[in-house]
Amino acid sequence: MDKRTSILRTAMQLFSTKGSSNTSMQEIAEHCGMSKGSLYQHFKSKEELELSLYQYCFQMLHEQLLRVEGIPGLTARALLIQQIEVLLSFVLELREFLIMQIKDWVNHGKKNMEPQYVKDHNMALLNWAKEKLEDVYGPEIAPYSSDLTLLVHGMFGCYIRLLFDSRLDVSIKKMTEHLMFILDHQTESLLLKKPEPLFSSDTLTNWVQEGLSGVRNSRHPIQIVKQLKQQVKELGMSSDTKKDLLDSLHVLEQELIEPEPRRAILLGMARNCEDTSVPEVDELMKELHVALHPYVQPPSK
Repeated sequence: MDKRTSILRTAMQLFSTKGSSNTSMQEIAEHCGMSKGSLYQHFKSKEELELSLYQYCFQMLHEQLLRVEGIPGLTARALLIQQIEVLLSFVLELREFLIMQIKDWVNHGKKNMEPQYVKDHNMALLNWAKEKLEDVYGPEIAPYSSDLTLLVHGMFGCYIRLLFDSRLDVSIKKMTEHLMFILDHQTESLLLKKPEPLFSSDTLTNWVQEGLSGVRNSRHPIQIVKQLKQQVKELGMSSDTKKDLLDSLHVLEQELIEPEPRRAILLGMARNCEDTSVPEVDELMKELHVALHPYVQPPSK
């Protein structure tokens, strides 16, 4: 196991116990038996470490799913059953980590800051599920594959909530059997009665593509504000100007984590940071104005 992977596993253990917001880079370094400076040689910031942790988790999941694909002699149905069990087992394995991450997003005003990387992979899993369903039930199910995929998506959400509650004792095998039973009967009913699909066969594909490409470059304004603060700290400008900029960015950041950010505060603080004559900052400010757009729309009459 390389050093970077060792750091990620250590960070995951700490995040599972305390949450990422309550875990410092210093603590991670100490648990890894290294200096904080050495840790920053591997990860430039805590945000980068967190993103790498999500990437690491999805990489592990992808490898486990591929191992099942490599088992010889499995039918499409048997393959899907085993891969559903892998997915649910993976969620159970990471239960404490996932619960603490969700609590962090909610308790620290980050409930809308689910990393884009996570969103992209969730969209990719939806596309994967759609293909698997068509493999199992044949091409005749194609008109209903989007409907069935969203059904699976909703049931997985319920199963995950069950897995998150340690008081409940429902086996993964039983969950998988339950899901396949419902899918079989739903598919049989759809093919027999042939109702009009709720979604067209292209709807899910288009939605997935928008999730993977159309939204990829969209960042939450808090992410941009954090980058702006770092940029400003490194600028060579008068101390008063730098202090004014950092104060405005701090107020902006604090307002954005409120349940209902005040439009006047957002607009005012953003204007305070305009036209710095520093290209890097002004480019980020342009991005920030776009990201703030949903927050500063005039109230409806």
